[in-house]
This record gives sequence, C-alpha cells and structure tokens, in this order.
Amino acid sequence: MNSKNNYNNDSSSEDDLQVYETLTKLAPPNELLPRKLTIDIDVKSLYPLKQLIVHLLRPLPQFCKTYTTFIEESSQRECSIPDVQVTDENRTLLDYYDENKQNLVYKRFDQLDLGKRTSNDRTYFASLLANFKRAQPRVFFRGEALFDQKLTPCPSNSIQFDSNFESGNLFCAFKKAENVYDLIIQNDINTRGNTQWFFFSVTGAKAGQTIQFNILNHLKTGSLFNEGLQPAVYSVKENQLVGTEWCREGFNISYFKSVFIKEYPLSLKKKYYQLRFHYTFKHEGDKVYFAHSYPYTYTNLLEFLNTQLEDQERNQYLSRKVLCTTLGGNTCEVLTITSNSLQRRAFRKGVVFLARQHPGEPQGSYVMQGIIDFLTSNNPQAEYLRQNCIFKIFPMMNSDGVVNGNYRCGLEGGDLNRRWKKPNKYLHPSVYYAKKYVKGFSKERQILLVVDLHGHSRKQSSFVYGCAYSSQVKTIERVFALLMSKVNPFMDYSSCTFRVESAKDKTARIQLWRELKINWVYTYECSFYGQQKRHYQIKDYLNCGVSICNALSQIVKDTTKEFTNQANQPDIQQQMLEELGKMPQTDDQDIGSDSSQSEAELSDDELVQLFQPKTYSIKQKNRSKQQETNNKKKFQQPNSNLKSTIASQKASILQESPSKNSEQRPPMSSQKPKNPLYRIQAPQRVRQTDQVKQVEPPLMVDKSVQTDDWMYRQWLIQMGKLKKQQEFQSITPTRNIYKSSSQSVTRFVVKNSTTKNDRGRVESISLMASGLQNKLSNVQLANQFLLANSAK
Repeated sequence: MNSKNNYNNDSSSEDDLQVYETLTKLAPPNELLPRKLTIDIDVKSLYPLKQLIVHLLRPLPQFCKTYTTFIEESSQRECSIPDVQVTDENRTLLDYYDENKQNLVYKRFDQLDLGKRTSNDRTYFASLLANFKRAQPRVFFRGEALFDQKLTPCPSNSIQFDSNFESGNLFCAFKKAENVYDLIIQNDINTRGNTQWFFFSVTGAKAGQTIQFNILNHLKTGSLFNEGLQPAVYSVKENQLVGTEWCREGFNISYFKSVFIKEYPLSLKKKYYQLRFHYTFKHEGDKVYFAHSYPYTYTNLLEFLNTQLEDQERNQYLSRKVLCTTLGGNTCEVLTITSNSLQRRAFRKGVVFLARQHPGEPQGSYVMQGIIDFLTSNNPQAEYLRQNCIFKIFPMMNSDGVVNGNYRCGLEGGDLNRRWKKPNKYLHPSVYYAKKYVKGFSKERQILLVVDLHGHSRKQSSFVYGCAYSSQVKTIERVFALLMSKVNPFMDYSSCTFRVESAKDKTARIQLWRELKINWVYTYECSFYGQQKRHYQIKDYLNCGVSICNALSQIVKDTTKEFTNQANQPDIQQQMLEELGKMPQTDDQDIGSDSSQSEAELSDDELVQLFQPKTYSIKQKNRSKQQETNNKKKFQQPNSNLKSTIASQKASILQESPSKNSEQRPPMSSQKPKNPLYRIQAPQRVRQTDQVKQVEPPLMVDKSVQTDDWMYRQWLIQMGKLKKQQEFQSITPTRNIYKSSSQSVTRFVVKNSTTKNDRGRVESISLMASGLQNKLSNVQLANQFLLANSAK
C-alpha cells in the first residue's frame, strides 16, 4: 500500500510511527483480577475501581461454556394484572416522583433527595455528572457529591431490586400496584439520556408469582420488543439445579410511547418510551437477573484473557499489551495474534478488529471472543491465518461505559464512535491511541481488513455497513461482505448498506476507509433479537466470529497465490464480482439505523464546568469567556451609579465652557474618517504587532490535543519556521530547498531570521536570484559579441 496516502489532518506520519513504536515496545500488563463494582460511589466505582468493599460485593452470574443454538419461543400467557392507565400527558419523571415517593421501594444511591430541584431549568431525574477538573474526580447528583452510598433497606416480605454490580443501571423502582412495579433506568454518565440498556436483579419473589415490570424512560422510538424480542433472564437456582444459563423469557411484552415528557427542553414536549413485560418466578427465594441482552462485562473480558494466557498452547500466539488508561482508571488493551515463525513474516497482511465502542452492545464482545478463541486454536484454518496475517485486536474500547452500565457513551458523555475524525487525547484516550496505533501499523504492512463489531436494536439478523462512493452493486467494497454472507448462516446480505453518510462521517469505519485507503472496512452489526423470529443465543454470536475468520482465510488464499502452490484454484474475488453483477440494483437505504442521540448530550455550558481547559474546543472556550465576562459585569454592577454621576459631571463641565472646547478641537475637514479598517492598518499598530511577534517565543501547542483546524495550522507554521531556521543556520543552507517545498509540513512561507519584517523572503531565494543574474549577464555579453562579429 502506498504510505503517502496515509496522512491525516491532525497528525504527521513521523508522529504516527513514533507512537506505534512506543506502544509496541510496552511491557505486557500484570495479570488483572476480576473487578466487581461496589456501592461506594466516591468515584471508587466510577473512577479507579481499585478499592473494594468486601461485604458489599455483588457477584455476577458465572457462565458455562455449553450453549444451545436456539431457544424455543415461550408461549404467550394470559396475565390477570390490570394495566394502570394515566391520563395526564404533561408530567415529567420529577412530577412522577413527587406523586409516588411514598411507593419508592429501591434507590440505587441512598440519602439522595430525588425530588430536589436546581435553580435552573436543566434538571434531569436520573443523570450523574462526573467532574474531572480535579485530580480526584467526584460524581455529583443535582449539585451534591455522592459519598459512601448504601442500599436502601427494603421490607423482607416484598421483592427486592438491586443494580449495584458491574454494568447494572437501575436507578430506582416504585411499587405502583400489587405485583406491578415502575422502573427508571439511570442515564449514561454526563448525559441526560441514551437509556436503552437495562440490567438489574430481583430477589424475594415467591414461586409462581407473576410480576409486571414497566421501564418508563427508554429513549428510542422503536424497538424489536414489538416484533417478538424477549428480555434476557438468568435464574441462579435454575442454573444450580438444571444448568440453565442466560435465556430469553417473559410474556405480554409491549414497547410504546410513555406518558412522561423529557426534561430537555420542556417546550418541545418530547415523550419517553416505555417497555412493559411480565415474568413468572419458578423457585422460592430465587435471584433472577434481567437484561436487554446477554451481558458481557469488563470482568468477563479479563477472565477470558487470563484463561487464554494460562493455556500453554494458546499463549504462544497471543501477546497482550496496555494501549492506554481510560478516564475511569481502567485499561484499554491491544492484542496481537500471529505465528511465531519468521518465515514470510514480512509478507503477512494486517487485520484489525475492534469491539464495544458502544458499551450497551455486548454482542460485539461475544463475536470478538469467538474470533480470539478461533485464532488461538489448533484449527488448520487458524494456523494458516496466523502464518499469513498479523491480527491487531482491540477487545473493549469503552471499558468505562461497560463498567458503569452505559448504553452508548463513556464517562466524558460522548459517543466514541463519533470521535474518530479528531479524537481528543484526554477525553477520548482509547480512540486517540487506537487510531495512532492502526495508522502506524498501516505503514508497517498492508492492512487487508478492518471490522468494528456492534449490536443493532432495530433490525434482525447480522449484516455490515460498508463504504463506497459508487451506487453500483458490482464494486470491490462489497466482495468480502458477500463472501461472509456465504460462509455465515446468521448473516443477511440484503440488509447490508454501502454508503458514506454525512451523519456517520466521524465513525471509525469512514475515517479509516478514507485515511488509510482500505477497501474492506466494515461495521459488523449483530441483532439484539435474532433471525426469522428466533432468538440468537450466545453460541450463535461466537459462531459469527468464527465465520468471519473462515471467510478471511479464503480471501487470504486468493491474494497469496503467487507465494503458494494454489495457482490452479479459482479466483474467489472474481466469482464474487460476477455474482454481484447479477444482483439487482439497490438504493442502499438503511431502514431503522441506530443513529446517535445528539439531544441527550450535555451543552457546551455544562461541559466546560466538568473538564480541564486543555480539553476545550474553540466553541467551548468562547463559552467559558462569555461566562467570565458575564460574571465580571455582574460584579461591576454596583459601581454603575458612580459611573453615571461622573458622566453627568463631565457633561455639565462641557456645557459650562463650550468656547474653550471648540477652540481646542481641529476643523472637521482635517478629522480622519472613523473607519475600523483604517485603525487596523495604522503604521504604529503594525510596528507594535511586529515587535510583539519578534519578542514572543514560538507557539508550542500539542497538535494531538487540539480539536480545531486553526490551532493546528498555527502549530504547523511555527514548526516550519523552526525547521527553516535550522536549515539556514547550517553550513549548506540551500541543500533542502527543493525537497522541503514538496513536503506538507514545511510548505508554509517562512520569515527570514533578520530584524527586517520581510515576509516571504529567505536567504536561498537571494542566492538563486544572484545566480540568475550572473547567467543573464553572461548571455548579454554573448549577444553583444555576436552582434559585433556580424557588424564586422
């Protein structure tokens, strides 16, 4: 691949290689123990997750390795619980709490005044704000810090809720009627919404008791729950007695518009959406977990990687390194899988896999586990891939969001899959360093495939999003997607979309496709539901990962025929292109796309109060300046009376002596026009700015931190100036003049190091001019000599 096309606007190639080399030389991390979330919310759970309280640990259910492919659909049963209808359509969740706080049976954080209103109108019922301005960040709720929160005591004779474990996010629960409970999900950290994922447990129910659960504050307008999707259920006693693991259960399921309006803004009166389902408990004193899909926590990933490294046969192909540390103190890791043999190592292709940019889509982790488990196995296809490819795997990009039960965002409150164009080094460390790593990897060898693993909540089956400017079906970008659908029985090619949408311009798929010029860059989506009205099980997601590897092995064989004895085999890519040519033309419309919920993100006024100024963009810096000026004006308001009195005294003095003032004033004809441009172009101002520019040192800005083009251009200009000055001070000042003029970093106009303000002049130009003059003088002398001879 041509490395000249691998430049990005926010970094240079030398920086990419330096970051890649330093990351590849890091020592492997220490073996991490599984982490459990505690109830202590003094950011010991939201920030480092290192200090654990033993008596408050809530162990997660352990998963076995035997799965069934599909589960039979549960029969629809009648329920005698009456539906509670509410007629008021202008209520918020705060109003609901005021009316039903006597029915509160569970509150995730004790000693919180849920009904407290702030002075402004931006009050969100279930939002937690993490303040990162201090060295030890704190989590706030309605302006008050949370410390040592404990469970709300519940009566022993009623059912008890719990979500104080990893990936849990139930905020509070109300007993609406007998066997009817209203639940409110916690918003993503530093957001006011993005509520779709849910994960909680219920204990204390009797055998045969049927309970209705109403989740009141979902955000999306549509869901697969209306098409037959059931919640994921895990019964502890059922697993102990029979060995049953996570399964899909529940009946009388419906997803519809809620009666409660969103708090932002109230004038629009947009509604939440509500999920209603019933469940009948099977055992007395059982503990049952309910989730949107089969959970895959950060602890599950650490346990899986530890088992891989403990296996003597698998760990020889797998290396594990720390990529960076997240805002929450967790680690984002990068795995390398390849053969230890040095034979044809320089000719191996590069393959990149990413997962869990959206923490509430655990399907990506199961597919990733299937990929890792297959590539480290003794399968002949896996051995062939290890000998011909080097795999770079980022198994969990958003570990903070996974730990804290977020659906779409990290602790900074942003969607990481919308930050790949210009990631911030401090706010989005996993995206920033992953992008640097992949770009450095692309300069080392050709990258054949990039796959970003996700889950989809509105479409069935599995499919991919690809990139293609052309609307024709017969394009190279669709070849590998069609091959995957041939190998994978759980993939539907007709659901695939190949477009470069402006709404998804900042995703990993589009940015890596544009900057690295890779044809096969895909977002692989697995449905929360399944295929043909049948639920996917965990084994099906694992098999999807194996199918991706099988399709890749065929492509690798097709692209490496010149190095092997497989020249007689048919061309797979040509076969796929011919089959694509027979397909009808499609418009590539993505019906029911999982787009980003931008309305749930905090405003700039709210964000500047949570993060350090070095992380601000230009827009946020202007917001902070406006706030400072407004505060100064408020502080100076008491002195306004003094200013008015002084002004009145001056006016009275002027009125008393008009003749003196008129004599001192120049005539109107000699007055200069009041033009702001004239003032800017005044010679004195120009000299002052020149002096300031000569005195002040070069602007040293870390270009990786900036998120705006202006600051980056200023940095490039200053670096170009320094490089030019070093060249001119050397012995041969003109040795790199032609080379440097073609480089993107040093192509800007540079001043001379003299005291004159002669913009655009360098010493080498004067040398070139003197050489041209000598040549012209020689030509003139030759012409005069010829004229003299002709005259003779």
